[in-house]
Amino acid sequence: MTARTCTRRPAEARPLSDRPSTTVRSDYRPDIDGLRALAILLVVGYHVWLGRVSGGVDVFLMLSAFFLTRTFLTRMQAGVRVSPLERLVGVFRRLLPAAAVTLLAVLAAAHAFYPASRWPSIWEQTWASLLYVQNWVLSAEAVNYYVRSDIPSPLQHFWSLSVQGQAFVLWIILLAACQVVVRRWSLAPARVVGTTFGVVFAASLAYSVIRTATVQEAAYFDTFARLWEFAAGSLLVVALPLLRLSAPVRVVLGWLGLIGLVSVGMLLDVQGGFPGFLALWPILSAAAIVAAGSGDASPLPTRILGSRVMRAIGTDAYALYLVHWPILVTWMVLQRDQHVGILAGIGVVALSLLLARLLTRLVDAPIRSWRRGARALLPAVGVIVVSVVAVAAVVSTWQTTVTLRERSLASVEVRDNPGAAVLRNAFLAEEELDAPLLPLPTTLDEEWVQLERVCDASVGADSDVIYGTCFSTPSTPDADRTIVVAGDSHAQQLTATVLDHAEQNGWGVITLVKGGCALGLDESRRDPEGCGQWRDAAIDLIENLRPAAVMTIVTRAGVDGEPEVMRPGIDRTLDRFVSAGIPVLAVRDNPRFDVDMFECATGPDPDECVVDRADSLADDNPASALDREGVHLIDLTPWICPQDRCPAIIGNVAVYRDDNHLSRLYATTLGPSLTELLPLSIG
Repeated sequence: MTARTCTRRPAEARPLSDRPSTTVRSDYRPDIDGLRALAILLVVGYHVWLGRVSGGVDVFLMLSAFFLTRTFLTRMQAGVRVSPLERLVGVFRRLLPAAAVTLLAVLAAAHAFYPASRWPSIWEQTWASLLYVQNWVLSAEAVNYYVRSDIPSPLQHFWSLSVQGQAFVLWIILLAACQVVVRRWSLAPARVVGTTFGVVFAASLAYSVIRTATVQEAAYFDTFARLWEFAAGSLLVVALPLLRLSAPVRVVLGWLGLIGLVSVGMLLDVQGGFPGFLALWPILSAAAIVAAGSGDASPLPTRILGSRVMRAIGTDAYALYLVHWPILVTWMVLQRDQHVGILAGIGVVALSLLLARLLTRLVDAPIRSWRRGARALLPAVGVIVVSVVAVAAVVSTWQTTVTLRERSLASVEVRDNPGAAVLRNAFLAEEELDAPLLPLPTTLDEEWVQLERVCDASVGADSDVIYGTCFSTPSTPDADRTIVVAGDSHAQQLTATVLDHAEQNGWGVITLVKGGCALGLDESRRDPEGCGQWRDAAIDLIENLRPAAVMTIVTRAGVDGEPEVMRPGIDRTLDRFVSAGIPVLAVRDNPRFDVDMFECATGPDPDECVVDRADSLADDNPASALDREGVHLIDLTPWICPQDRCPAIIGNVAVYRDDNHLSRLYATTLGPSLTELLPLSIG
């Protein structure tokens, strides 16, 4: 996406081989600058107004390899040796300064405007973006149920720059290898390059199709599933000189490519279907546009793309890609709204164009022009080092400062943050609580309960289906009595309520938890992929373990007008446990909301966050229908929604970590209330 569209003619030199070779034009192509402009305008327009992905990024990936390969191939055919190290350093000297300035600006905006709960994610993604591994971070998060994903990260768009950076390294290695092969065996450069990237194209496309069909969310950010798009650009370089297209054919190709590229985001679900074979659409459309402009007389589509306005936007394409997304997301954060209207969108685009022009003129253009006269590697390496150190120094200093504050607050007295204890202790309720609200926003990602010990074959948890979802406390293998907490993330959060009591009584605790997978046998309508198989395996494992009790959530609270209901098929699940002689702690769900309660709690007016219990929970507990021998109903609502009001803060502790999960800290303070509700046979 960032390579230059104008390359110098190589010096005259003796050909590497006496065999006929195909020459590659290195003339400036204004229409390709215009193509880059069209691609970035599609990216920006779709992001701002449609909330969709356009396919423009795929064009950038292809063109970046096109320019890089064209430079190498041209020089190989002219007998000019290209230094891989010099080329690699030159690429990143071109990329990093503008990226570093953008990262620093995002850090400043995050510190000034973003909720502190978002800071850890922004720190992580800053490091990932700086090191060109952002795509792998997002690939892991794409299949992680527990990632907070309401308003996106302002650095999410760096995934494609990371893929591009990784591909540049690989391409320079492969092109250097091609250069060695050409010199040693006197082969035609175009043939060697074409064969090499033909193999890459075929292998990567096959992998991409398979990966997209199985785990599309992760495949979208997978470098190996994207390499074929780069390879297409390299193959286009080899193919162009072989094309002999008549003027009418080039006109048709130009219009087909232009219409195809503009319409791909309207007709295809790019975010949900790429980068498998569907991504051939924008790649082939862009290739058709490039091919249409390869003759002497330019057809109308080529002339449109080569216009002065399009070329000007193409010059700023890299900078515009860098700045538009952080501006858009920051607007969402400030407005607390993901929907951008027409006027607001115009403002976002106008500001993006202005800042892109400034970034190009003040950072990108000087680096580019300086490169033309600077040959030594040391100055180029210096630019890279300064860019990296500047960002690293800021983000590490910020992280360290916050970490020191967290440590200073780690030993606050329980009386300063009693949580649910204020509802049981009148003395605590009268105390003046002037300590900071806990948990701290920057520690919010730690508010999931995760036990230390991975279940193994000793408890029968040796199947692939169960692996990674079963954990226990260290004392569990030697405990006389064990409680299993099973189900989805709402069951997982309740683990904190039993840990203290279990430790005091020498019990073992096992969690069998998979995000989104409740234990109702008829939950298929809401199930994420793989829930059914996991649920059956989890229930079988619990029956084999025969614990002292199994605790699970048996209702689902409503949100957006939905009523609270019993988990579909939970009665049959409980019947299986009771038949196996396993007592059941059937817990009522906690409320769910249409806003992030933690961000509301840490906002300017937490009193506005109080919600009526009736908005999410039924007047009568739906789980009452499950009341039978062996099933013990647990309803913690009085300690979550006292006096039928559900606040975001109780006892100077944030009750929720998001819009529907209790914070680990508050769930821990619910422990005594849960203990009071345990039957004598268990408690």
